[in-house]
Amino acid sequence: TSVKSKQILIRPTMEKTIEKLRQLPIKAFTVLESLLVLMISSFILIALSTSVQASFEQIQSKIFFLEFEHFYQESQKLSTSSQGKLALQISNQGISNGYAQLKIPKSVQLLEEEQIQFDKVGGNSSLSKIQFQTKEGRVTYQLYIGNGKFKKTTN
Repeated sequence: TSVKSKQILIRPTMEKTIEKLRQLPIKAFTVLESLLVLMISSFILIALSTSVQASFEQIQSKIFFLEFEHFYQESQKLSTSSQGKLALQISNQGISNGYAQLKIPKSVQLLEEEQIQFDKVGGNSSLSKIQFQTKEGRVTYQLYIGNGKFKKTTN
């Protein structure tokens, strides 16, 4: 009988608890509110990702131009150290000196393909212009005859 008496005592308190829980207001998101929150957070994420992507492309193009200048100077040094002629090929596929290659990123467009010949002392024999186009503008490298130096201008 003790088990039955315990069950009888538990049953009314359990029913009272269930009744209290039914009377509490349910605070939850509706489907409409959930969709609204999802739409706002998606919009914020898309806005941030496009600005980050634009910054990334700008930095990528700046790094490319620094690498190109270094690659040009290293090609001069390579022709001097080998005491021979060296050709620097600049095309849409990339930049190559026969020993190494430099890839042109998608954010940078080469306007005209060029080939630069370095003599055994590292000088070139042309007044070539190497032109690249980016979203920020045009970057031009004007080569000087003899000493192999260049002047960089941006428009």
